[in-house]
Amino acid sequence: MRTRTGALLLLSAVLLAGCHDEDAPETTNGLESYTDAGDGCAQVVSAIGYADELLRPLGQERFQDFDNAVRSRLASVAGTVRTEAEDWPSLRVETVASDVAVLAVAASRIESTPEGELERQRSLLKYRTEAARLVLTCLDEAVDAGSSD
Repeated sequence: MRTRTGALLLLSAVLLAGCHDEDAPETTNGLESYTDAGDGCAQVVSAIGYADELLRPLGQERFQDFDNAVRSRLASVAGTVRTEAEDWPSLRVETVASDVAVLAVAASRIESTPEGELERQRSLLKYRTEAARLVLTCLDEAVDAGSSD
């Protein structure tokens, strides 16, 4: 049985080595095929809206329950920003989006001290402000693009 398994492993290795193509193009990070060109704003606005469904109203951050669902949705905003990194309509949008990602990560952290909890609440408040700014900046870019047509 051992001989048969060893032979199968050896055969598999030989077959896989034979399939290796020296002339194959270098692989990319895969984002080009994962995201649609030109939809960075639409994707991140959608992620922000999805996260907002679980957030208390602006100004109520100290009462926010940071359960797994809330932290996950905030983290998904940061992930969406990073996924769409090559897909922003302007440097202005990219800059605001980057700030939103940093704040979303800070607000999604697990905190176990009162000081850490207070900092997370502050991060959430800043995130909400910057997320709203990003939505408005994306809207402004869309209006500008529409008026230039």
